[in-house]
Amino acid sequence: MLREFNRKKIFFVAFIALLMLGIITFIVWLWQYIAYPQKYKEYVVRYANEYGVPEYIVYSVIKVESGFDKGAVSKKGACGLMQLMPETYEWLLEIMPLENVSGKNEVKERDIFNEEENIKCGTYYLSILYKKYGSWELAFCAYNAGTGNVDKWLKEKPFYIRFSETQKYVNKLKVVTSKYKSLYYK
Repeated sequence: MLREFNRKKIFFVAFIALLMLGIITFIVWLWQYIAYPQKYKEYVVRYANEYGVPEYIVYSVIKVESGFDKGAVSKKGACGLMQLMPETYEWLLEIMPLENVSGKNEVKERDIFNEEENIKCGTYYLSILYKKYGSWELAFCAYNAGTGNVDKWLKEKPFYIRFSETQKYVNKLKVVTSKYKSLYYK
């Protein structure tokens, strides 16, 4: 009878341990999807495909730049989800491919804080930077520090990121990009 009681007790403890492990695993799984959301998916998918930028790169830049806050403004004046500088935004609107057969680059709403417009321009800018530098690490450097700085750094051997803020930014983007890739793009 004592052995029967011990077996039941062991079974009960094992059951509770497995139940707790399951609950903890679920909470961790759920937290990851909350911490790494796919907000604005319609726009991210559309413009990532249109400009040849992986979706997880766009989501990562949005998360690191603004934390998905469409009204974000940095101390330096970068605006919106993808934290575009107003001058960069205006330049991108001028050079972006034409969108309709009338030959005009008509923009529904010229507003740097408009989610679609910001994601469209930011994604296009990422595509330009990737084409120029051939790596996401260098594209991230240029997104943060500017192409002039990255061009200068590339001329100096050995190459290294000379701004600690940019180094931290690139490192953070690498981690976030890896997380988005593993969660959604296996």
